[in-house]
Amino acid sequence: MTELGLEGVLERLAQVLEGLDETSNEPSEVPYSLAQLLDLVVQHRASLLHLNVGSPPLLRINSQLVPIGEHRITRGDCRHLLAPVLTRPHRQSLESGKEVDLCHAAAGTGFRFNLYRERGEIGASIWRLRTDIPRLEDLGLSGGLVEQALSEPSGLILLAGHPRCGKINTLAAFLAHLNQHRPSRIVSLEQPIQFWHHNLKATMIQREVGSDTASFAHGVQQAVLQDPDVLALSELPDRDTAELVIRAAAGGHLVIAALDASSSVRAIDRLVGTFQEDPDPRVVKTLSRALRLVVCQTLIQRTDGRGMIPAFEILLNNEEVRQEIRDGRIDNLHWIMQNSDMQTLGKSLSRLVEVGLVAHEEALLHVEDPSELDLSVESATSFEAAPSQSSEEETPLMSWL
Repeated sequence: MTELGLEGVLERLAQVLEGLDETSNEPSEVPYSLAQLLDLVVQHRASLLHLNVGSPPLLRINSQLVPIGEHRITRGDCRHLLAPVLTRPHRQSLESGKEVDLCHAAAGTGFRFNLYRERGEIGASIWRLRTDIPRLEDLGLSGGLVEQALSEPSGLILLAGHPRCGKINTLAAFLAHLNQHRPSRIVSLEQPIQFWHHNLKATMIQREVGSDTASFAHGVQQAVLQDPDVLALSELPDRDTAELVIRAAAGGHLVIAALDASSSVRAIDRLVGTFQEDPDPRVVKTLSRALRLVVCQTLIQRTDGRGMIPAFEILLNNEEVRQEIRDGRIDNLHWIMQNSDMQTLGKSLSRLVEVGLVAHEEALLHVEDPSELDLSVESATSFEAAPSQSSEEETPLMSWL
C-alpha cells in the first residue's frame, strides 16, 4: 500500500467516524423525540423504555411491555432519538462493539441508559432511576444513634452487610435525611447511580465512577477539593480509597461508606485488614478516632409474606471500642456490644419478633447463639425501634435486592 493510499484510508476512516456524529445523513420520520418518550415513562410510572430497530418503543409497566404507537423504529430513527445523549466517544465505543452505560437527566428525574449493538444496529434499554427512597422512620432508624451520627459535622459512618442486602437503599435513606435536614454540600461517589436525589436543603452532587470520575480513590481526592460537607461512597474497593476516606473523615468531613461484611465487627476487621500488607499504625489510630458508627443490616423474611425486612446491628465507637481498635483486639468488640448500650442483631431481631413482623423460628436462623434473642426486651429503649408499619408505603421485596 502506497503512502498516498494509507492517507486515503485514514481520511476515509475519519469521515466514517465523523459521520457517526451526524444524524442528518440518516433519514428519520419518527413522530416523537427522546424527551417526549421519557415524559411518557414518568407519566405512566414505567420502569423501563426499550428502543430497538424494527419495533415501536416499548414501555415496561407493571411487568408488562406496552408499545408506544405503531411506528417501527428505523436505523435513522434510533440514531436520531439517541443523539441528545450520545457523544462521539460513545458512538466510537458502540461502533467498536462495546456497550455504553450512562446517566441522563430529563423529565424532572434521572435515567440510566444501557446502549448496545444488536444485529449491527444500536439499541437502548433506559431505566428510570428510583426516587422511592425509604425514610429512616420506615427502617426503624429514626430518633436514635443513626440520626445522632448523621448530625455530626465530621467522622466516618460505615454501612455494612452481605451483598444484595439493601445497603444501597439504606445509604440513599441516609443521604435523603441529610438532604431534608442539613443545609450542606453532599458529594456521592456511586457505581452505578441507582437513586435520583433532588436538591432540598442540601446541594446533591452525584458522581458515577467510570463516567464522571475515573475511580473511587480519584473521586475522593477530587471531592475534598469541591468543598463538601458530606462524602458518600457506595463501596470501598481498595486500600487507597479506604485511606483517603479515613483521612477525609478525620479532616472535618462527614463520610458515609458502604462495604460488604457480615457484621459490624467484621466490617471494622475488613477495613483494618486492608492495611495489614503494608501496616501503617497511624492510619489505624486515625480510624479509631474518626469512626462514629457502624451499621450492619441483614434481610429477614417477614411473617406476612410481603417480602423482606431489614434488621440492624449498630456499633457505637465509644472510648472502649476506640482502645480495642488501636490495640488490634477486634474480636473483643462483639462482647462490648452485648454488654453496653449498643444494638446487636439479636436485640434488633427480638423487637421484630415482639411486634409480629418476624417469626421466632426465622429469627433463630440469623443468630449464632439462640440466647442472643431476648424477647423480654422493651421496645421503648434507647435503641432504634422496629420499622414503622405504614402499609401503603412499605418498600417491596425487590427494591431491597
